[in-house]
Amino acid sequence: MMAALAACDKGAQVTLLEPNEKLGRKVYITGKGRCNLTNNTTPDGVLRNVPRNARFLYSAVNRFTPTDVMEYFTKLGVPLKTERGGRVFPC
Repeated sequence: MMAALAACDKGAQVTLLEPNEKLGRKVYITGKGRCNLTNNTTPDGVLRNVPRNARFLYSAVNRFTPTDVMEYFTKLGVPLKTERGGRVFPC
């Protein structure tokens, strides 16, 4: 969805396909329905908490860090709050 938004900002016509009844449902249900966006930690902190095959995420989480995620949503005007365990949610 973030890539689709970036493409739209560049003038592309985008169609999102979603097999669930609601677009982004799997993201929405994280954090018990409050949409856990990221964790306020380092890339290594993220990888330490991946239960298996953390190497798969290494490149992605180092190119678009948790700080980058928070800055992305803040620039969109989404106020964020960090809760227990460093979990970051939209206010």
